Amino acid sequence: MLDILDNLLMQWECWDFAKANHAALAGLGPLRIRLSHLPNEKIQEIESILFSTERPVQERFFKRRKIDFRTHDIELFPTEVQLCGGHGLSGLVVNERAETSIPGLYAAGDVSCVAKGYLTGAFVFGEIAAEQAVSFAMSQEAPKVDSIQVENLRKKIGKRIARSDKKVHVRDIEFKVRRLINDYLVSPKNAYKLNRWLEWADVFRKELDEEVATENVHDLVKSFEVENIIKCATFSAIASLERKESRWGNAHQRTDFPDLDDKNWLCHVDLQKGGDQEVKAFKRPLVRSLACGGVV
Repeated sequence: MLDILDNLLMQWECWDFAKANHAALAGLGPLRIRLSHLPNEKIQEIESILFSTERPVQERFFKRRKIDFRTHDIELFPTEVQLCGGHGLSGLVVNERAETSIPGLYAAGDVSCVAKGYLTGAFVFGEIAAEQAVSFAMSQEAPKVDSIQVENLRKKIGKRIARSDKKVHVRDIEFKVRRLINDYLVSPKNAYKLNRWLEWADVFRKELDEEVATENVHDLVKSFEVENIIKCATFSAIASLERKESRWGNAHQRTDFPDLDDKNWLCHVDLQKGGDQEVKAFKRPLVRSLACGGVV
């Protein structure tokens, strides 16, 4: 990874974003990844993985821009990676059978809070989740439709779709939501920024219900996507406020609690919704493997 002056920022590493963020904030971006020094067979191996298994759409992306890894650098910019689950940092709490706290709901891959397993781990745990889900479904009676839930959703859809006279387009609120996530939730964090997001989240939820125009089915679906983005960002803010320390390099760096605190925070932070519908944070001890002494 290089800056615009060809200063080497990272080599053979991928987890410490401090140098990259510092360079970007210092005006030394866009930052670039360079692969041209690698042997051609290594570049082919990278392309094979990136364009087939991981992100097939990127092959079209780079070809349309005439970017060849053998001759061109790849521009990049730090993003909100700490809001991504599946990397040992966040996700639904599951056990070794991929079960969540909701009977019949199983989770694996990016959506589950598991040790870093990457793609192969997602395949293995995904198979476990699938087997457990099939077994559960076969042992249950046919599900009954909750007519109250259906009617509530029907009313919600009806309220949102009847908004052709509203002035705020769903694309505009999505853009603002994503921008403020980068403003208030990305490291370095502090209580002021995190609480500001919680204030904005209340505003966005109200605007979705009262001000946003959904002129067609695509807009309607997009409005539910934005609603879920707001929820996930709010979960991140609540958990980050609870964890009063800095951990995982730049992923959770709090300027008001800059030090690592294993005594109080070498644990999980779980979120639960109570009967009053308020989301609250709780500590959960780490579960360690007796065989390897590591965290599972």
